[in-house]
Amino acid sequence: MSQYKTIVAGHGMFANGFEGAIKLLAGKQLNMKFIDFKESMSETDLRDEFLKSINDEEPVLFFTDLIGGTPYKEAAKIAYKYDNVKVVSGCNLASLLETTFNTYDSLDDYAKDLIKVTKNSVELFTLDDEPTEDDDFSDGI
Repeated sequence: MSQYKTIVAGHGMFANGFEGAIKLLAGKQLNMKFIDFKESMSETDLRDEFLKSINDEEPVLFFTDLIGGTPYKEAAKIAYKYDNVKVVSGCNLASLLETTFNTYDSLDDYAKDLIKVTKNSVELFTLDDEPTEDDDFSDGI
């Protein structure tokens, strides 16, 4: 389970999709909140949802879909006011899954590891790769 409260937010059903994937792969995460920025919402509506999910003392990490998008900007406005809030953007499901089970000395270390794991989890599959006897493509979720 994530050591720090993590708020996953993004456009459309981004957060809802991550919630379903995380639940399937790692079980329900009590320290994660998933907030979608729906078409019917204003920036103020989204900010209000964010503010309901944090307090002045608890460290919180916002995990948003797009740098510069409304969820990112609203989370950044909150981080500007609160020392206990960090915002990362553009990370992927692999990074959120892997960091969920790690322990960190600080919220800053958690944020930096999300970025590092994201960078390390990107790969291009090419048909030039020859399968070996050890490759087992039958397992998967």
